[in-house]
Amino acid sequence: MQALTTHQHIISDYKNFLKSFINISDERIKKKVEEELNRNSYLPEPLIQFNPAYKKGESLADFPPNKIHPDLIKIIGSFNLYHHQVEAIKKGVNGKGFIVTSGTGSGKSLTFLATIFNDILHNPGNGIRAIIVYPMNALINSQEEEIKKYEINYLKSKIPANYLLQNTNLSLDEQILELKEITKTSFPITYRKYTGQESNEQKSEIREQAPDIILTNYMMLELIMTRYDERELRKSISRNLKYLAFDELHTYRGRQGADVSMLIRRIKNYAGNQIITIGTSATMSSEGDAIEKKKAVADVANIIFDCNYSPSQIIGEQLETSTGFTGTIPSAEILIKAINETISLTRNVSDFIDNPLIIWLESRIALSNVNGFFERNQPMTLSQIAELLSKDSGELITKCIETIQKLLIWIEQINANIAKQFRKSYLPFKLHQFISQTGTVKVTLDDKQNRLITLDDELYIKSNKKDIPLYPVLFSRYSGADFICVKLINNQILPRDPDNQDDQPQKITQEDIKADKDTGKQKRILDIDDFPYGYLILQEDDEEDIWQSSDIDYLPGSWFTNTKKFGQQIKNFYEHRLPRLLYFNQNRTYSWQQTEKLPLKAWYIPAYLLFDPTSGIIFDLKTNENTKLTRLGNEGRSSATTILGANILKTLHKKNTLPENQKFLSFTDNRQDASLQAGHFNDFFTIARLRSAIYNSVKKFPQGLGCDKIGLEVYKELNLQEKEYARYTSTNPAWPDEKNIKAIQKYILIRILYDLKLGWRYTTPNLEQTALVEIGYNRLD
Repeated sequence: MQALTTHQHIISDYKNFLKSFINISDERIKKKVEEELNRNSYLPEPLIQFNPAYKKGESLADFPPNKIHPDLIKIIGSFNLYHHQVEAIKKGVNGKGFIVTSGTGSGKSLTFLATIFNDILHNPGNGIRAIIVYPMNALINSQEEEIKKYEINYLKSKIPANYLLQNTNLSLDEQILELKEITKTSFPITYRKYTGQESNEQKSEIREQAPDIILTNYMMLELIMTRYDERELRKSISRNLKYLAFDELHTYRGRQGADVSMLIRRIKNYAGNQIITIGTSATMSSEGDAIEKKKAVADVANIIFDCNYSPSQIIGEQLETSTGFTGTIPSAEILIKAINETISLTRNVSDFIDNPLIIWLESRIALSNVNGFFERNQPMTLSQIAELLSKDSGELITKCIETIQKLLIWIEQINANIAKQFRKSYLPFKLHQFISQTGTVKVTLDDKQNRLITLDDELYIKSNKKDIPLYPVLFSRYSGADFICVKLINNQILPRDPDNQDDQPQKITQEDIKADKDTGKQKRILDIDDFPYGYLILQEDDEEDIWQSSDIDYLPGSWFTNTKKFGQQIKNFYEHRLPRLLYFNQNRTYSWQQTEKLPLKAWYIPAYLLFDPTSGIIFDLKTNENTKLTRLGNEGRSSATTILGANILKTLHKKNTLPENQKFLSFTDNRQDASLQAGHFNDFFTIARLRSAIYNSVKKFPQGLGCDKIGLEVYKELNLQEKEYARYTSTNPAWPDEKNIKAIQKYILIRILYDLKLGWRYTTPNLEQTALVEIGYNRLD
């Protein structure tokens, strides 16, 4: 796949997405923003993290026979376990709880499954013996699949030696059914999922016949311990429960961690047996040496589980080299020679293992030797790795960057080749790309040529050894003009934070000032002092005024009232919302009258904006301020995630990746955010697909398409199958029902008309707004 190249394409497209929102008319601000984007302030260089090899240990067959049930070997297998797995299982079979903290893909779940399986095999019986808790249902589903594979292992061990299985393309469930039929045997361990995914019938079946192992999440476990319907499960827990295992222990932090801790205490108090608690996590280890890390993890585990874990019950990973490393990092001479040799992607595994650069990469970058033990190193950027290689070899850093890029491609190629034959990998790596939201432009209070501009999130900037206040800037979505956020307090212009609720103006409505029914007089007369929160638009002497008295004629008629004495006059509610010239100096002093001490001038407009003088657009009080003005970055988290996801899929498609491998996973903190993100992603692609069809349909008709034809043409372009849109389809797929076709064409026409309206989605402007189509009206010029 060439991860680095793929990453570059994805990030390049995302940068274009960010730049598409930047509509800034001031050239100095625009240049500053472009400089920040080009030096990757918001998209830093990705970190490269290698996944080193785990140290191998004994197999289950090497355990004392009185500790391990012989059927456990049939279930798990007789292969060599990792050292941390051996250490944890030994603790478990001796009746002790443990916490495993090792890397992703290190087989942590096998440690508690082997422990629980072994106990159930030694002590068969009915009722819930173990509850395994996961933070997500997706992990529960995945774990169930793994347990099914263990069940298949056991059933296969019961097949007669001369029996040959015929069908190898069956699903896991189909394999289990077939093997049960062949062997006339059942798996001696029962297990079920108990989550929100299961139907009422399935849950009822589980309650009536409690399995040995329940796979669930902590929310459902809370319901099991409290709801009336689950009372039979609680009885089983009280009589039989012995093991309580929590996967991904690091996710239980803060209030959620407190909830889980209290839940565990209630279960332990409720159960009649002494509960053995087990936890696994990939990211719990803290800083310090091995003993300090174990003690820190034990302290956290003791709080969560209400136990007294000793450091010996905290099982960390042990690593080993997978290359030809002999204890000495290759010398500078050897490295220079290797750097200047051609790296061939067709070379075999033994050449790869013995290559000096691969050995250097593992021993210098992937691993660090701490007191005779290997530990995984901190992730580094490509530049940092190249600097170290340049330092160790004496070669130019540009040459080192090129070499490392080739090494990473070679690593991908080697691992892809050997994955087809057996489960082993050499220095697999992943890229960590951190993305921060584009910030807010801030300026000092000065004229356009001399003001200081920054994108740093600071309140002050140093200039001539003085702290000068910074003012946030928003931009008109229509003209790109900059609006400086200010508040006028005691004849001083102070910065106003548009994100701070305390810095928001009071929303005055017409209801607040309307005439009294009895007297006919207005309740209060507004003046400029009623609007201290607002914006400044700088006015230079050589620029045309953004507002002139004659422009009042373009304002809506509803803003005016007619009087016998003065004729048409602007209403008091609106008069102070118009631009008003303000004079000021660099010391933030201002006045509505010009003096020599106030050489600078700007138009002051109160917030909330009812009028944008730079574009001539009128708003109402109901319109959100973010709809009128924008920060530097308009992208929200959902939009950013969707665009990154779309870029990943697009890049994989362009690289001819197999369709089944064109996928990505997006993780989020809670199910509400996950649902929002899924909806956002689907909506984005639905819009894109429709607009693509509109655009390509219109291109085929240079003379244009009328409303009577566009629905049909877009329907053809979308190439929809009848089953995609119709509840009742025709019996012959080659001849869709004519009524269904007419209905979908009408629906598509309505969707087209809605989509071509001036939309509120600034992240997805429609085809007319992006100048991809032009809309005209028959007989109307």
